Amino acid sequence: MTITTTEPEQAAPAERPAAGPAPSPHWWRRPWVGPLALVSAVFIAMAVPRYLTLDPADSKIPPAAGHPWHYAVLVAHVVFGTVALVTCCLQVWPALRQRHPKVHRFSGRLYLVAGVLPAGVSGVAVALVSPSGLSMQMSTIMTSVLWVGTAVAGYRMARQRRFDDHRRWMVRSFALTLSIILSRILGVVYDYTILPQPDTQDIAQLIAWGQARAGLASWPGWILPLLFAEWWLVERGSGARHKARQARRRAALAASKTSAAGPS
Repeated sequence: MTITTTEPEQAAPAERPAAGPAPSPHWWRRPWVGPLALVSAVFIAMAVPRYLTLDPADSKIPPAAGHPWHYAVLVAHVVFGTVALVTCCLQVWPALRQRHPKVHRFSGRLYLVAGVLPAGVSGVAVALVSPSGLSMQMSTIMTSVLWVGTAVAGYRMARQRRFDDHRRWMVRSFALTLSIILSRILGVVYDYTILPQPDTQDIAQLIAWGQARAGLASWPGWILPLLFAEWWLVERGSGARHKARQARRRAALAASKTSAAGPS
């Protein structure tokens, strides 16, 4: 679903006259940039190093029995996903986008080619044989497909110089990129609330608990950020259309006053 804006006042950046770099907004108008980078850095520091050892025993996800390639593809998924997460933070940094557009474009290409595309494809492969249960498998496959699809759509919009549509698709893609963080947070919350680890040594019960936890954390982990992104796009679009209507009314009123004050 694409939310389009047809107001004539909202010209794409390519249609605006070149007047040098736009002034960077004050930090308090973008209070989410710093916390987002901090949360991403903490997540990477806590989750990624265990896969850089290349030791399956350190993996949070157990290797899939009968599929020796599973661990190698899982490590690749983690590495490419880390590239996507880092470049995602660079892409949403307003000062970088406005002051260094070449760096913004380069990091955007890295986000797609060295991040989302390989991470999404490897994510589907890992999910197909994942021991985390059917619910987790279906959620991961859907996330990966939507993740790749939104990023490719955003890239196509940029190539066509439809920059408003480009931003909307990339907002959706960034929401899916950050879903991995929310799903991990939800998993920890479940551990201390509705789904504590069972006090048993029975392997079957532990596996069932792990699969239920993974599924319950995975689905809202990407659905909630995507819904929030759509809400934000709608609210932002509605506000822009309202401002455009007000600008038209002011211009019409000024024109009518000018014509009324002119010579008869």
